[in-house]
Amino acid sequence: MKNITVFALLTIILLTACSDDVPKIDDPHNVVVEGQKMTQADFLQKYCISKAGNETCDKVKNAMDKDATKGVIPRF
Repeated sequence: MKNITVFALLTIILLTACSDDVPKIDDPHNVVVEGQKMTQADFLQKYCISKAGNETCDKVKNAMDKDATKGVIPRF
């Protein structure tokens, strides 16, 4: 009986950990969720807190890092 309870508990924990509520996006540089445009930082804040290793979150984070290095080069 104890083994069945432990097995059921572990199964529930694993299923909960595997499910993610992170929506898939087409372009990590221009985030659009359900027709609503949002910034990359807002997307990460809303959907990616405690979602380490999520593919979509990683793509948006990498795109945000790349976009942060872009800027206007001053002409002399």
